[in-house]
Amino acid sequence: MSNTFSHKKIKKVLFIGSGPNDFGRESEHDAAIFQVMPELNQFGLEAYLIDENPYSLSLESLAAQVFWQPLTTKNIKNIIHQEDIDTVIPLFGGDRALRIWTQVVQDWQKGDGPLPQTLGLSIEMMLKTVNVAAMTDYLAEAGLPVITNHVVHARDEANDLLRQVRLPLMIRALHPIVQNTRRIVERVDDFDEIFNQVKTQSLTQEVVFSRAINGLKEVSLQVMRDRRGNKLRVGASEDMDPIGIHTIDSLSISPVLTLQDQVLQKLRKYAFDIADLLQLEGTMHVQFAVDDDSGEIFIIKVSPYIDQMAMRTTLATGYPTILVAINLAIGVPLDEIRLPHYFHTKTAIMEPMMDHVVVKLPVFPFGELAESGVQVNRQLSSIQKSVGTVLGFGRTFIEALEKAIRSAHFNNASFSPTFMQGISDDELIQQLIHPQDNRVLLLIEAIKRGYEVDELAELTHIDEFYFYQLQRLLRLEESVEAAVDNIGALKNAKEHGLSDGLIARFWHTSFEIIRTLAQENQIDVTYKAVEPSAGEFPEHAHQYYATYEEENESTQVATDSILVIGNGAFRMGDSAASGYLMTTVLSELRRLQYHTVIMNNNPHDATLMPHLADKQYLEPLEISDIMKVVEVEQPKAIIVSGNRRKLIQALRDLEQNVLIMPKQKHVPSGPTTEQSEFALNFFFDGHDIYPLNITQHTVGKLRILKQKITAPIGIDPEQCPSPGVYQIIWYINDTKPMVSVNTQPIDHDTWLRPMPFGQVAFLNKAMQVQWIRLTVRAMLNRLTEEDYQLLSELNTKCQTQTQIKMIDAHVDYSLHLQSQNDIDSTRFEMGVSITDE
Repeated sequence: MSNTFSHKKIKKVLFIGSGPNDFGRESEHDAAIFQVMPELNQFGLEAYLIDENPYSLSLESLAAQVFWQPLTTKNIKNIIHQEDIDTVIPLFGGDRALRIWTQVVQDWQKGDGPLPQTLGLSIEMMLKTVNVAAMTDYLAEAGLPVITNHVVHARDEANDLLRQVRLPLMIRALHPIVQNTRRIVERVDDFDEIFNQVKTQSLTQEVVFSRAINGLKEVSLQVMRDRRGNKLRVGASEDMDPIGIHTIDSLSISPVLTLQDQVLQKLRKYAFDIADLLQLEGTMHVQFAVDDDSGEIFIIKVSPYIDQMAMRTTLATGYPTILVAINLAIGVPLDEIRLPHYFHTKTAIMEPMMDHVVVKLPVFPFGELAESGVQVNRQLSSIQKSVGTVLGFGRTFIEALEKAIRSAHFNNASFSPTFMQGISDDELIQQLIHPQDNRVLLLIEAIKRGYEVDELAELTHIDEFYFYQLQRLLRLEESVEAAVDNIGALKNAKEHGLSDGLIARFWHTSFEIIRTLAQENQIDVTYKAVEPSAGEFPEHAHQYYATYEEENESTQVATDSILVIGNGAFRMGDSAASGYLMTTVLSELRRLQYHTVIMNNNPHDATLMPHLADKQYLEPLEISDIMKVVEVEQPKAIIVSGNRRKLIQALRDLEQNVLIMPKQKHVPSGPTTEQSEFALNFFFDGHDIYPLNITQHTVGKLRILKQKITAPIGIDPEQCPSPGVYQIIWYINDTKPMVSVNTQPIDHDTWLRPMPFGQVAFLNKAMQVQWIRLTVRAMLNRLTEEDYQLLSELNTKCQTQTQIKMIDAHVDYSLHLQSQNDIDSTRFEMGVSITDE
């Protein structure tokens, strides 16, 4: 072991996963853990992992010994004792992993033996981190600017406090059971209900009160610190929306565009002071509130662990935050870190520079739910309601914003100047004060109707800078719409990020004609690298975004490459499973030694881990954007998820070789409370059918039945469009287990469908067979004799790893969405877990 970190006496390291996907918890932690476990192996350390998420890619890593078990203190202690674990790293599993490890530490008894050391933070600092009141007091004692907190337990204490402090108040749970959610009390009449709700979310039934600071500007910094006290700022972002709207639901911009440098330097110093106070060895996200009028600054949250900001900053700057963080955690100082060859040797000790703008746009589920008759409260508040995130990259704010909107899969027509004409003035005013998910469209409509920038800024608490930017965008769109077939207008539109499809709508033509017109007039896209040094040092860049300038920095990676189209933002349904599936596709292509190119725009998706592809394009996933990449890379095949039917057809119309991962257009609904959904599952290799097993799906639970399929399935292979796992589905109005299936269930209505990605993920782990990898090999005619031997023996063995069942995670839809109807937990699931009960 290197002398650099031998003082820590590390041999066996346990990672704690983040558990099921949920609001504010997508796949960023799984991506982080998957990346860093092989790094530990290179230092001669043994890695271990516990997680309960069937969609976890890390649980299939060859770099660790894994435990697919519920995340309980009992299971974690058992693994520590059984495997003689000497070190635990909870920080890569985020807030939930940190809280679970804190419970283990607090429950540790003398008879349990020596407590493993915690990397990244000392146990003392870890206990402060999970206690918002203790952390606030600690920062205040050090002279840092915080807002005073009051902790209460009983209702009469809260009443006494309510007489002493002025509304509005921010209330949150102390020691929250799930992710902490801030609630704002603006009226005394709402106090009782909110107090009682928040109290039930606390393990200790305690509630934290503080003065609300709605309307101030929220700014986030990501910093690093090593054991020697060296520090650097990785990146910063500002929310366009003010405090009062959850930061994940806000449009955010990197770098910060509306603060003076001296203010940013003050925030940087505060963040560094916090890192020193915590004696941090790793990365940390600090959120600030900034009052532009008074100059006051408040520290509102400290997150010394991997979170969504860490992943977004990594993608926005090109700085390898995750790889550097694991080195810092085991004790390697910044100036001794050795990174992969595609980074400059000094990258780890350089504060990244940005020569571009990145806009983060949240994605909300309201439209999908409404189509199914589920009505929710669309008003944005301090409670998160978005379910996914996209990034748009550009040289300017307008270009980045346009691409973020396109990446979020808004219909292009909905971002035209005429879209919001139907809204009344009264409704517009109400939504300016009480924003909804169409925030950007509404602001543009307000400008179009003649509202002045200063009155809009006063109504919304949004910086005037952004209204002037939106004014420019509106004038641009109006000028393009009025200049049909004008080449100058076309060039101007392309340089500002307007898509071929949007311009085509303005000019009442097709995107193909716009694309041809641009080509004929040498209006060509160029690609710029995302590099931490912004091109100052030579680096082997592999992340690119499109713009319209003279110099192109991207050339064809290889003549035999395969382009993989990611799934974009997470949405309600099997989005986490889709990300897992497409990441596994990339991994298998690399294993088969294909050159790989990925297009995606979701910063929390594991497909964008740096080592999985030769090149990444951080672009919208529409046909015009994809074809521009195709023109550069000339891939031999393009792999697309089967639900992107319009995209698949458009690519085929353009004579591209499209390989489809089988998927239905929509996630199917689950059974009712009185039903069992049965599935006879089989694998299709492109020629033959191989029976696998039978699963039973009841409300909130899926399990594999232990019985063999003894009769031919009787499906015509022509019914399966491409290799993959499929199901014959039928329902029985009874939730009891089925005794046997000796023939195809012809007495019931049956139909064929591709197995939903979430069930494929479960089957991978339960059967210990990599069905996604087999599908990729089948699509490429790369199945081996060992593969065919496995397929021929599977039904005979009826393999399952354990009696583990997949169950719905406990997602609090009522808190986040305030839905008026029950939400189908299969069609609109956020996450799943497992149980052996």
